Amino acid sequence: MKLQLDLLCFCLLCFTGKTLCDEKGPAAIKVLVSEGSDVTLPCSLSTKENIEQKLFVWRKHDGMMGVFMYDKGLHHNNGGSGQDEQFKGRVFHFQDELKHGNASIIIRNTKMADSGDYTCVFPFVQRREKSHVMLVVVSSPKPSVTVLDATDDGVQLQCEVHGASPKPEVEWKDSDGNILPAEETQVTDRGGSYDIILQTTVTKTDCYHCVVTQEEINHQIHTEIPVYIIGNSWRNIVTCLVVAATLAFFGLVVVWLFRWYHRPNKRIDRVRQQQKVEHLMNNNVQHIAGCGTRTQTEPEDLQSCSGSEGSETAEREEEQQPLNTGAHDSQAAAPPDSTS
Repeated sequence: MKLQLDLLCFCLLCFTGKTLCDEKGPAAIKVLVSEGSDVTLPCSLSTKENIEQKLFVWRKHDGMMGVFMYDKGLHHNNGGSGQDEQFKGRVFHFQDELKHGNASIIIRNTKMADSGDYTCVFPFVQRREKSHVMLVVVSSPKPSVTVLDATDDGVQLQCEVHGASPKPEVEWKDSDGNILPAEETQVTDRGGSYDIILQTTVTKTDCYHCVVTQEEINHQIHTEIPVYIIGNSWRNIVTCLVVAATLAFFGLVVVWLFRWYHRPNKRIDRVRQQQKVEHLMNNNVQHIAGCGTRTQTEPEDLQSCSGSEGSETAEREEEQQPLNTGAHDSQAAAPPDSTS
């Protein structure tokens, strides 16, 4: 009678996922594993008896997927059927531990979709036993923070979390730990993993934190971003910088034009100055040549030199004048009076 009841319970479990024998089952064992790692789901007979020639079945509750079945040496890895595609080639048992009643399995390279409630059942033992395991595949990525825009109200910040599992709570906080008002959280469920986006607008200089909390696994991680605000908006700062750069550019243009305009005038002044110096030097040379040769011991008497030169010039002019006729000429030609 007991055997028939156990068989009935097993059949109901396989086809409906529910049995009349589950009402007071054992509490579930919670197992956490990081995505991509291997995990062991524990299951053993309380009597520790040899189960090499017995039957045990592992199933996943959501949809009652076949995970692994062992039946007197026959199992999914050597030709057994009924295993779900999700687990093919990834689930193994501990052959050497069967003689100690250990029906635990190992799942390789865990995925987010592996999270869920698993059941291990021994349908044909004297005291029908089963184990419940809650597997949680954990992903705790660090959030990324960016500055979206600068408005008249302040700076808009965005926090993004991709592929987190279990579902986290995301908050913006200031340096004092105060939670900041934020827009509605954007959540995308990707089959057990979650993408979350949260935006907020800040109006003062501070160091802000995007905090991601996964209470189910007692895990918290954050990313910080410093924000420096002058005035009411970053846009004012940009405007000031643009204006300053424009003024500086036009100032350089004005200076360049001024220097370009005055460069030819300076060149002409230099040429004129040089011509004037050359003219003065030529006059001095002619003046010195008229005075004759001087020795180093003779004093230079430019005034006397100019006087003699003037007399010589006067004599030349007097010789060039035409001779006058008349009494003046006779007087000039008459010899002096000897009697006087």
